[in-house]
Amino acid sequence: MAQNTDIATRAIIITLKSPLVGMKTSNIAKKLGYSARQVQRIYGRAIKRGFNPNETPFILKDKWLQDAPRSNQPTKQTPETTQAIIAKVQHNRYSRKRTYADLTSELNQIGIDISATTI
Repeated sequence: MAQNTDIATRAIIITLKSPLVGMKTSNIAKKLGYSARQVQRIYGRAIKRGFNPNETPFILKDKWLQDAPRSNQPTKQTPETTQAIIAKVQHNRYSRKRTYADLTSELNQIGIDISATTI
């Protein structure tokens, strides 16, 4: 299983592997505790994103090193939705005993489309 790396570690890997230093992939992997394949993957991803190892002066940009954006459903946890849920639960002492399904139906009636799982 591949380890997760932070941007600083990726910058070190790219710097060491670049022609500026010219360290071998296997040596970088041993020194930093990653697999040689992961070192190659990080370096290759930076090159795909615009890093030029032969460019002078030597430049590293965050956008070449950051994680790619993940595709997922946008969150429904807006501040307004959160406040509406809290208001429903704090209404009186019996409000805290309601089920998620009850809260969902009440919020759906006032126009907040949310599921019991999200609550």
